[in-house]
Amino acid sequence: MSQKNRWELTDEVRQKFTPIIEDFIRRVEENDPEGEPLTLDLCNTELNPYTLQKLLEEMGYSVEWAGDNGWQLDFWYNVEKEGMKPLSLHGTGITFSLYLSEEA
Repeated sequence: MSQKNRWELTDEVRQKFTPIIEDFIRRVEENDPEGEPLTLDLCNTELNPYTLQKLLEEMGYSVEWAGDNGWQLDFWYNVEKEGMKPLSLHGTGITFSLYLSEEA
């Protein structure tokens, strides 16, 4: 029996989450710059930080900066695409939280 690789961005996950991510990006682009930054909760989904990054790269985004604080397993990646508002992919490894946010 073959086990599914959690680090592979499968066609199934891609097809499920591409419309969700595209809708979130559309809302970010339409959001008032003076308003609250938007956040998409991706906790408890088939996505993980690696596959979300790969999906965003397929959509034309690139990682401009990445960091973590090590001991707490917090992580954040700033991703950008020319002509679009920058986004932040962030979460906590120890609790498996994952969010995509409009950069404030």
